[in-house]
Amino acid sequence: MAASYVTAVRTALAALCSSRTEQPRSSPPHGSAGRRAEEEEEEEEGPTYIPRKQAKNPMVMLGYAWMIGLPAGIIGFLLTKREVDKNRVKQLKVRQRMSRSNLGEYEGSRYQHHRAEEVKLDR
Repeated sequence: MAASYVTAVRTALAALCSSRTEQPRSSPPHGSAGRRAEEEEEEEEGPTYIPRKQAKNPMVMLGYAWMIGLPAGIIGFLLTKREVDKNRVKQLKVRQRMSRSNLGEYEGSRYQHHRAEEVKLDR
């Protein structure tokens, strides 16, 4: 299919190039006989290129890149999201532990002599 498309494009380009170099005719040929004569004239102008092997499609590599890159990107995103969520849970647990440890009466040996009741403020 690609080879026939390439051949059709080349033929169209050859027709455009040859029509640019031709001198304009005074009267275009009418009828099917005139069209056939014009087509034969174009064919006689020069040899047409016939490829020996099928041309490679450059979009194949792009397709492979998308086939590999898209799933890899999605999987990488999901794994990163999972890791971030794990870290967030760890931080949340640490914060909860810290807040639980600060609740209630806290009696530290370091600050026993500086209680609020014993401190006299001069006012």
